[in-house]
Amino acid sequence: MISIDSALKEYPNKLLFNNLSLKLNEGMRVGLVGRNGSGKSTLLKIILGLESLDSGTIDIAKTASIGYLPQEIIPGTKNSIIEETLAAFPKIKALEQQIQSVNIKLKTDSQNNNLLNHLSILHNEFEQIDGWNIEKKAKVILGGLGFSEDQFIKPFDSFSGGWRMRCYLAGILLKEPNFLFLDEPTNHLDLNAIIWMETFLSKWNGGLLMISHDRNFLDKSVNNILELDRFRGNLYSGNYSNYILKCEEKKIHIEKAYNNQQKLIKDTEKFIERFRAKDSKAKQVQSRIKQLNKLKIIDPVNTNKRLSINISEPERGPLKVVELNNVTKSFGQNIVYSNLNLIIERGQKIGLVGENGAGKSTLLKMLANVEDPSTGIISFGANINVHYFGQHQVESLNMNETIFNTISSISSDWSQTKIRSYLGSFFFEKDMVENKVKVLSGGEKSRLALAKLLVKPANLILLDEPTNHLDIDSRNIIEIAFKNYLGTLVCISHDRHFLNEVTNHTIEVQDCSIKAFLGNYDYYLEKKSQAQINDNHFFSNKKLKTNKETYQQIKHLKNRKVKIKNRVNSIETELEKISNKLLNDNISSNYEKLQSLQIKQNNLELEYIELIEELEKIELDNGI
Repeated sequence: MISIDSALKEYPNKLLFNNLSLKLNEGMRVGLVGRNGSGKSTLLKIILGLESLDSGTIDIAKTASIGYLPQEIIPGTKNSIIEETLAAFPKIKALEQQIQSVNIKLKTDSQNNNLLNHLSILHNEFEQIDGWNIEKKAKVILGGLGFSEDQFIKPFDSFSGGWRMRCYLAGILLKEPNFLFLDEPTNHLDLNAIIWMETFLSKWNGGLLMISHDRNFLDKSVNNILELDRFRGNLYSGNYSNYILKCEEKKIHIEKAYNNQQKLIKDTEKFIERFRAKDSKAKQVQSRIKQLNKLKIIDPVNTNKRLSINISEPERGPLKVVELNNVTKSFGQNIVYSNLNLIIERGQKIGLVGENGAGKSTLLKMLANVEDPSTGIISFGANINVHYFGQHQVESLNMNETIFNTISSISSDWSQTKIRSYLGSFFFEKDMVENKVKVLSGGEKSRLALAKLLVKPANLILLDEPTNHLDIDSRNIIEIAFKNYLGTLVCISHDRHFLNEVTNHTIEVQDCSIKAFLGNYDYYLEKKSQAQINDNHFFSNKKLKTNKETYQQIKHLKNRKVKIKNRVNSIETELEKISNKLLNDNISSNYEKLQSLQIKQNNLELEYIELIEELEKIELDNGI
């Protein structure tokens, strides 16, 4: 068991938490949540002995062992992936070397009883620590985290930071500690690995204390939530969704109690003021004063008011935002894309999915002109402005600059009030904007980098893991902002909630090519599942059906064609009406009406394109 009692931690200009207590037992899988900067990572480090408490105690049972995965990227070594994973068990390697040494000696002295006895002892010791199966277990875990068998023998330092983190995690999981401490483990995993990870953790019998801002992941991985809020720690049983429900119930209860108490205070103060000067009421007045002094004041409900970010909207651009023609991209002998063709249109919000290393970030960098294609052409529509948010965007911030000056330096036409209001929408409020960037937490720096990116309008926004390190409140407001954004968006994210809320198209990157799906991430999963079912039940070529089945299918498709054509005609009529309204001089001065018409026009154009594509597919695939 790990026990924390009355913990206090503060810095010269910031209190993190006070009087925090927690008992963490095996079987408790705790998700640690709270605003960026509330002290989540610090709490993990304090329990691990990497930082100290200002007051309070921490007691860790002697039998407890902790496996810790930090946020920081692991430096590379020349070991292979499997060797690096097994490095978590130095005793196994030492025993293997001793066994090998004894076996070599026995080749020349096979009857030496001392050597034979020593070998027997080594074998028993090796068996006791499960040395014969450890490599097999390591490969299962590595496979679950996305490594292929041929990657097991590749050098550790040839992999990116994300893959190194997976290998390090494999070593931790292999040791089967009593407790796991994970600091945002999903930041370096692709979606397939996240699904594997949440399944693994849901079956974990030990203790778990994990920081994560991925709502879906928390729902499937934990059975308790520890919330750090307003310098306190509040423990809730259940997963993240259950925590949200309990929080709402708690807020309603506190708000009711607060309002009742405020009424009591007001009535009491009114009584005291009214009868203070009357001797006959002196006893009652003194009694009421004592009552007020003894009253334990209930704090008002922290509503975390719903902030909103208004992304600067660009002027309406052309329908075709960017086109890739026969694009090939390779790094030496490694071919990432071959003859890639893609058209991205106005209003599309595309989520790029696929395994790590498939080429998602490379595609985004080519669209951002950070990487050039090896061959082929990438052409942009007229006057298209592009914003690119890379995985290491935080590094572009000046650490010695203040938060306020970071934004004011690129928004000379904004007033101080507008800058403060804008920063407030990213949870940088009041005097905090005068803090220097270097004192911010990792999540706060990510928020500021995103705020800086979105000051100027852009037709095309490219995002590579924009929600990494962001707390859940920040993710919520950013989701709403990008959902309402009228321009075009292409993003990479492992946050399924973000992809489902924001995107309307999904592109799967696999085997040097892409495949498009006309819907969000859930739609993509549904289509992939259907395709898998079809692959399991049918041959790859068209299978013969009964006359009845064929007739029913053709009838359904013909009915669908009629509906599509009717809707297409209706959309064309509606678009013509909107165009006429937009040409009206009176509309230009009515911003809300203009914006409403443009949103409707965008949605109709997207629907029109999707219907035409569906119609062409029906005619091409079925000849009707």
